[in-house]
Amino acid sequence: MATITASFSFNSDVSTYGSSAQNEMTMTKAGSLTGLDKATGLVRKTLTSTNEVDLLTVGSGVVADVPTDSFSTKVYIKNVNSDSSEYFTVGFGKASTTASKEDFSVVDSAERSVELGRLYSGDFMIIPWDAASDENDIFVKPSVATNTVIEYMVFYE
Repeated sequence: MATITASFSFNSDVSTYGSSAQNEMTMTKAGSLTGLDKATGLVRKTLTSTNEVDLLTVGSGVVADVPTDSFSTKVYIKNVNSDSSEYFTVGFGKASTTASKEDFSVVDSAERSVELGRLYSGDFMIIPWDAASDENDIFVKPSVATNTVIEYMVFYE
């Protein structure tokens, strides 16, 4: 049986005593100890504007059987650019062309969104994703209108 494992470690000399941690996670199916065994494959996308873009859209058929129900799904996203001043803003909800962002208190679910943060050069994240709700698209917004590359992969059951 296939298994998907993510590892993370850090070392810091920021404080007087420094700190370090290591952790490992076996990505498992919802409510079980059985490992996730499906993935989309690593995708690289080049963006050329500062518009928000739906990176992953619920029910978009990234692959034929990406879950559209509340199953265990994890998403890996990385900014692969080398310019440390350029970043991607990452969020949940629908991509928008308006300057202002609504939040999850908005009555109309089509307008709900939340920015999670920025991924600068070399930054990455692994997050759980509820691919069952059409409010949970994952969007990105580049900070510059030049060629910026983001890579991502979905792990699911």
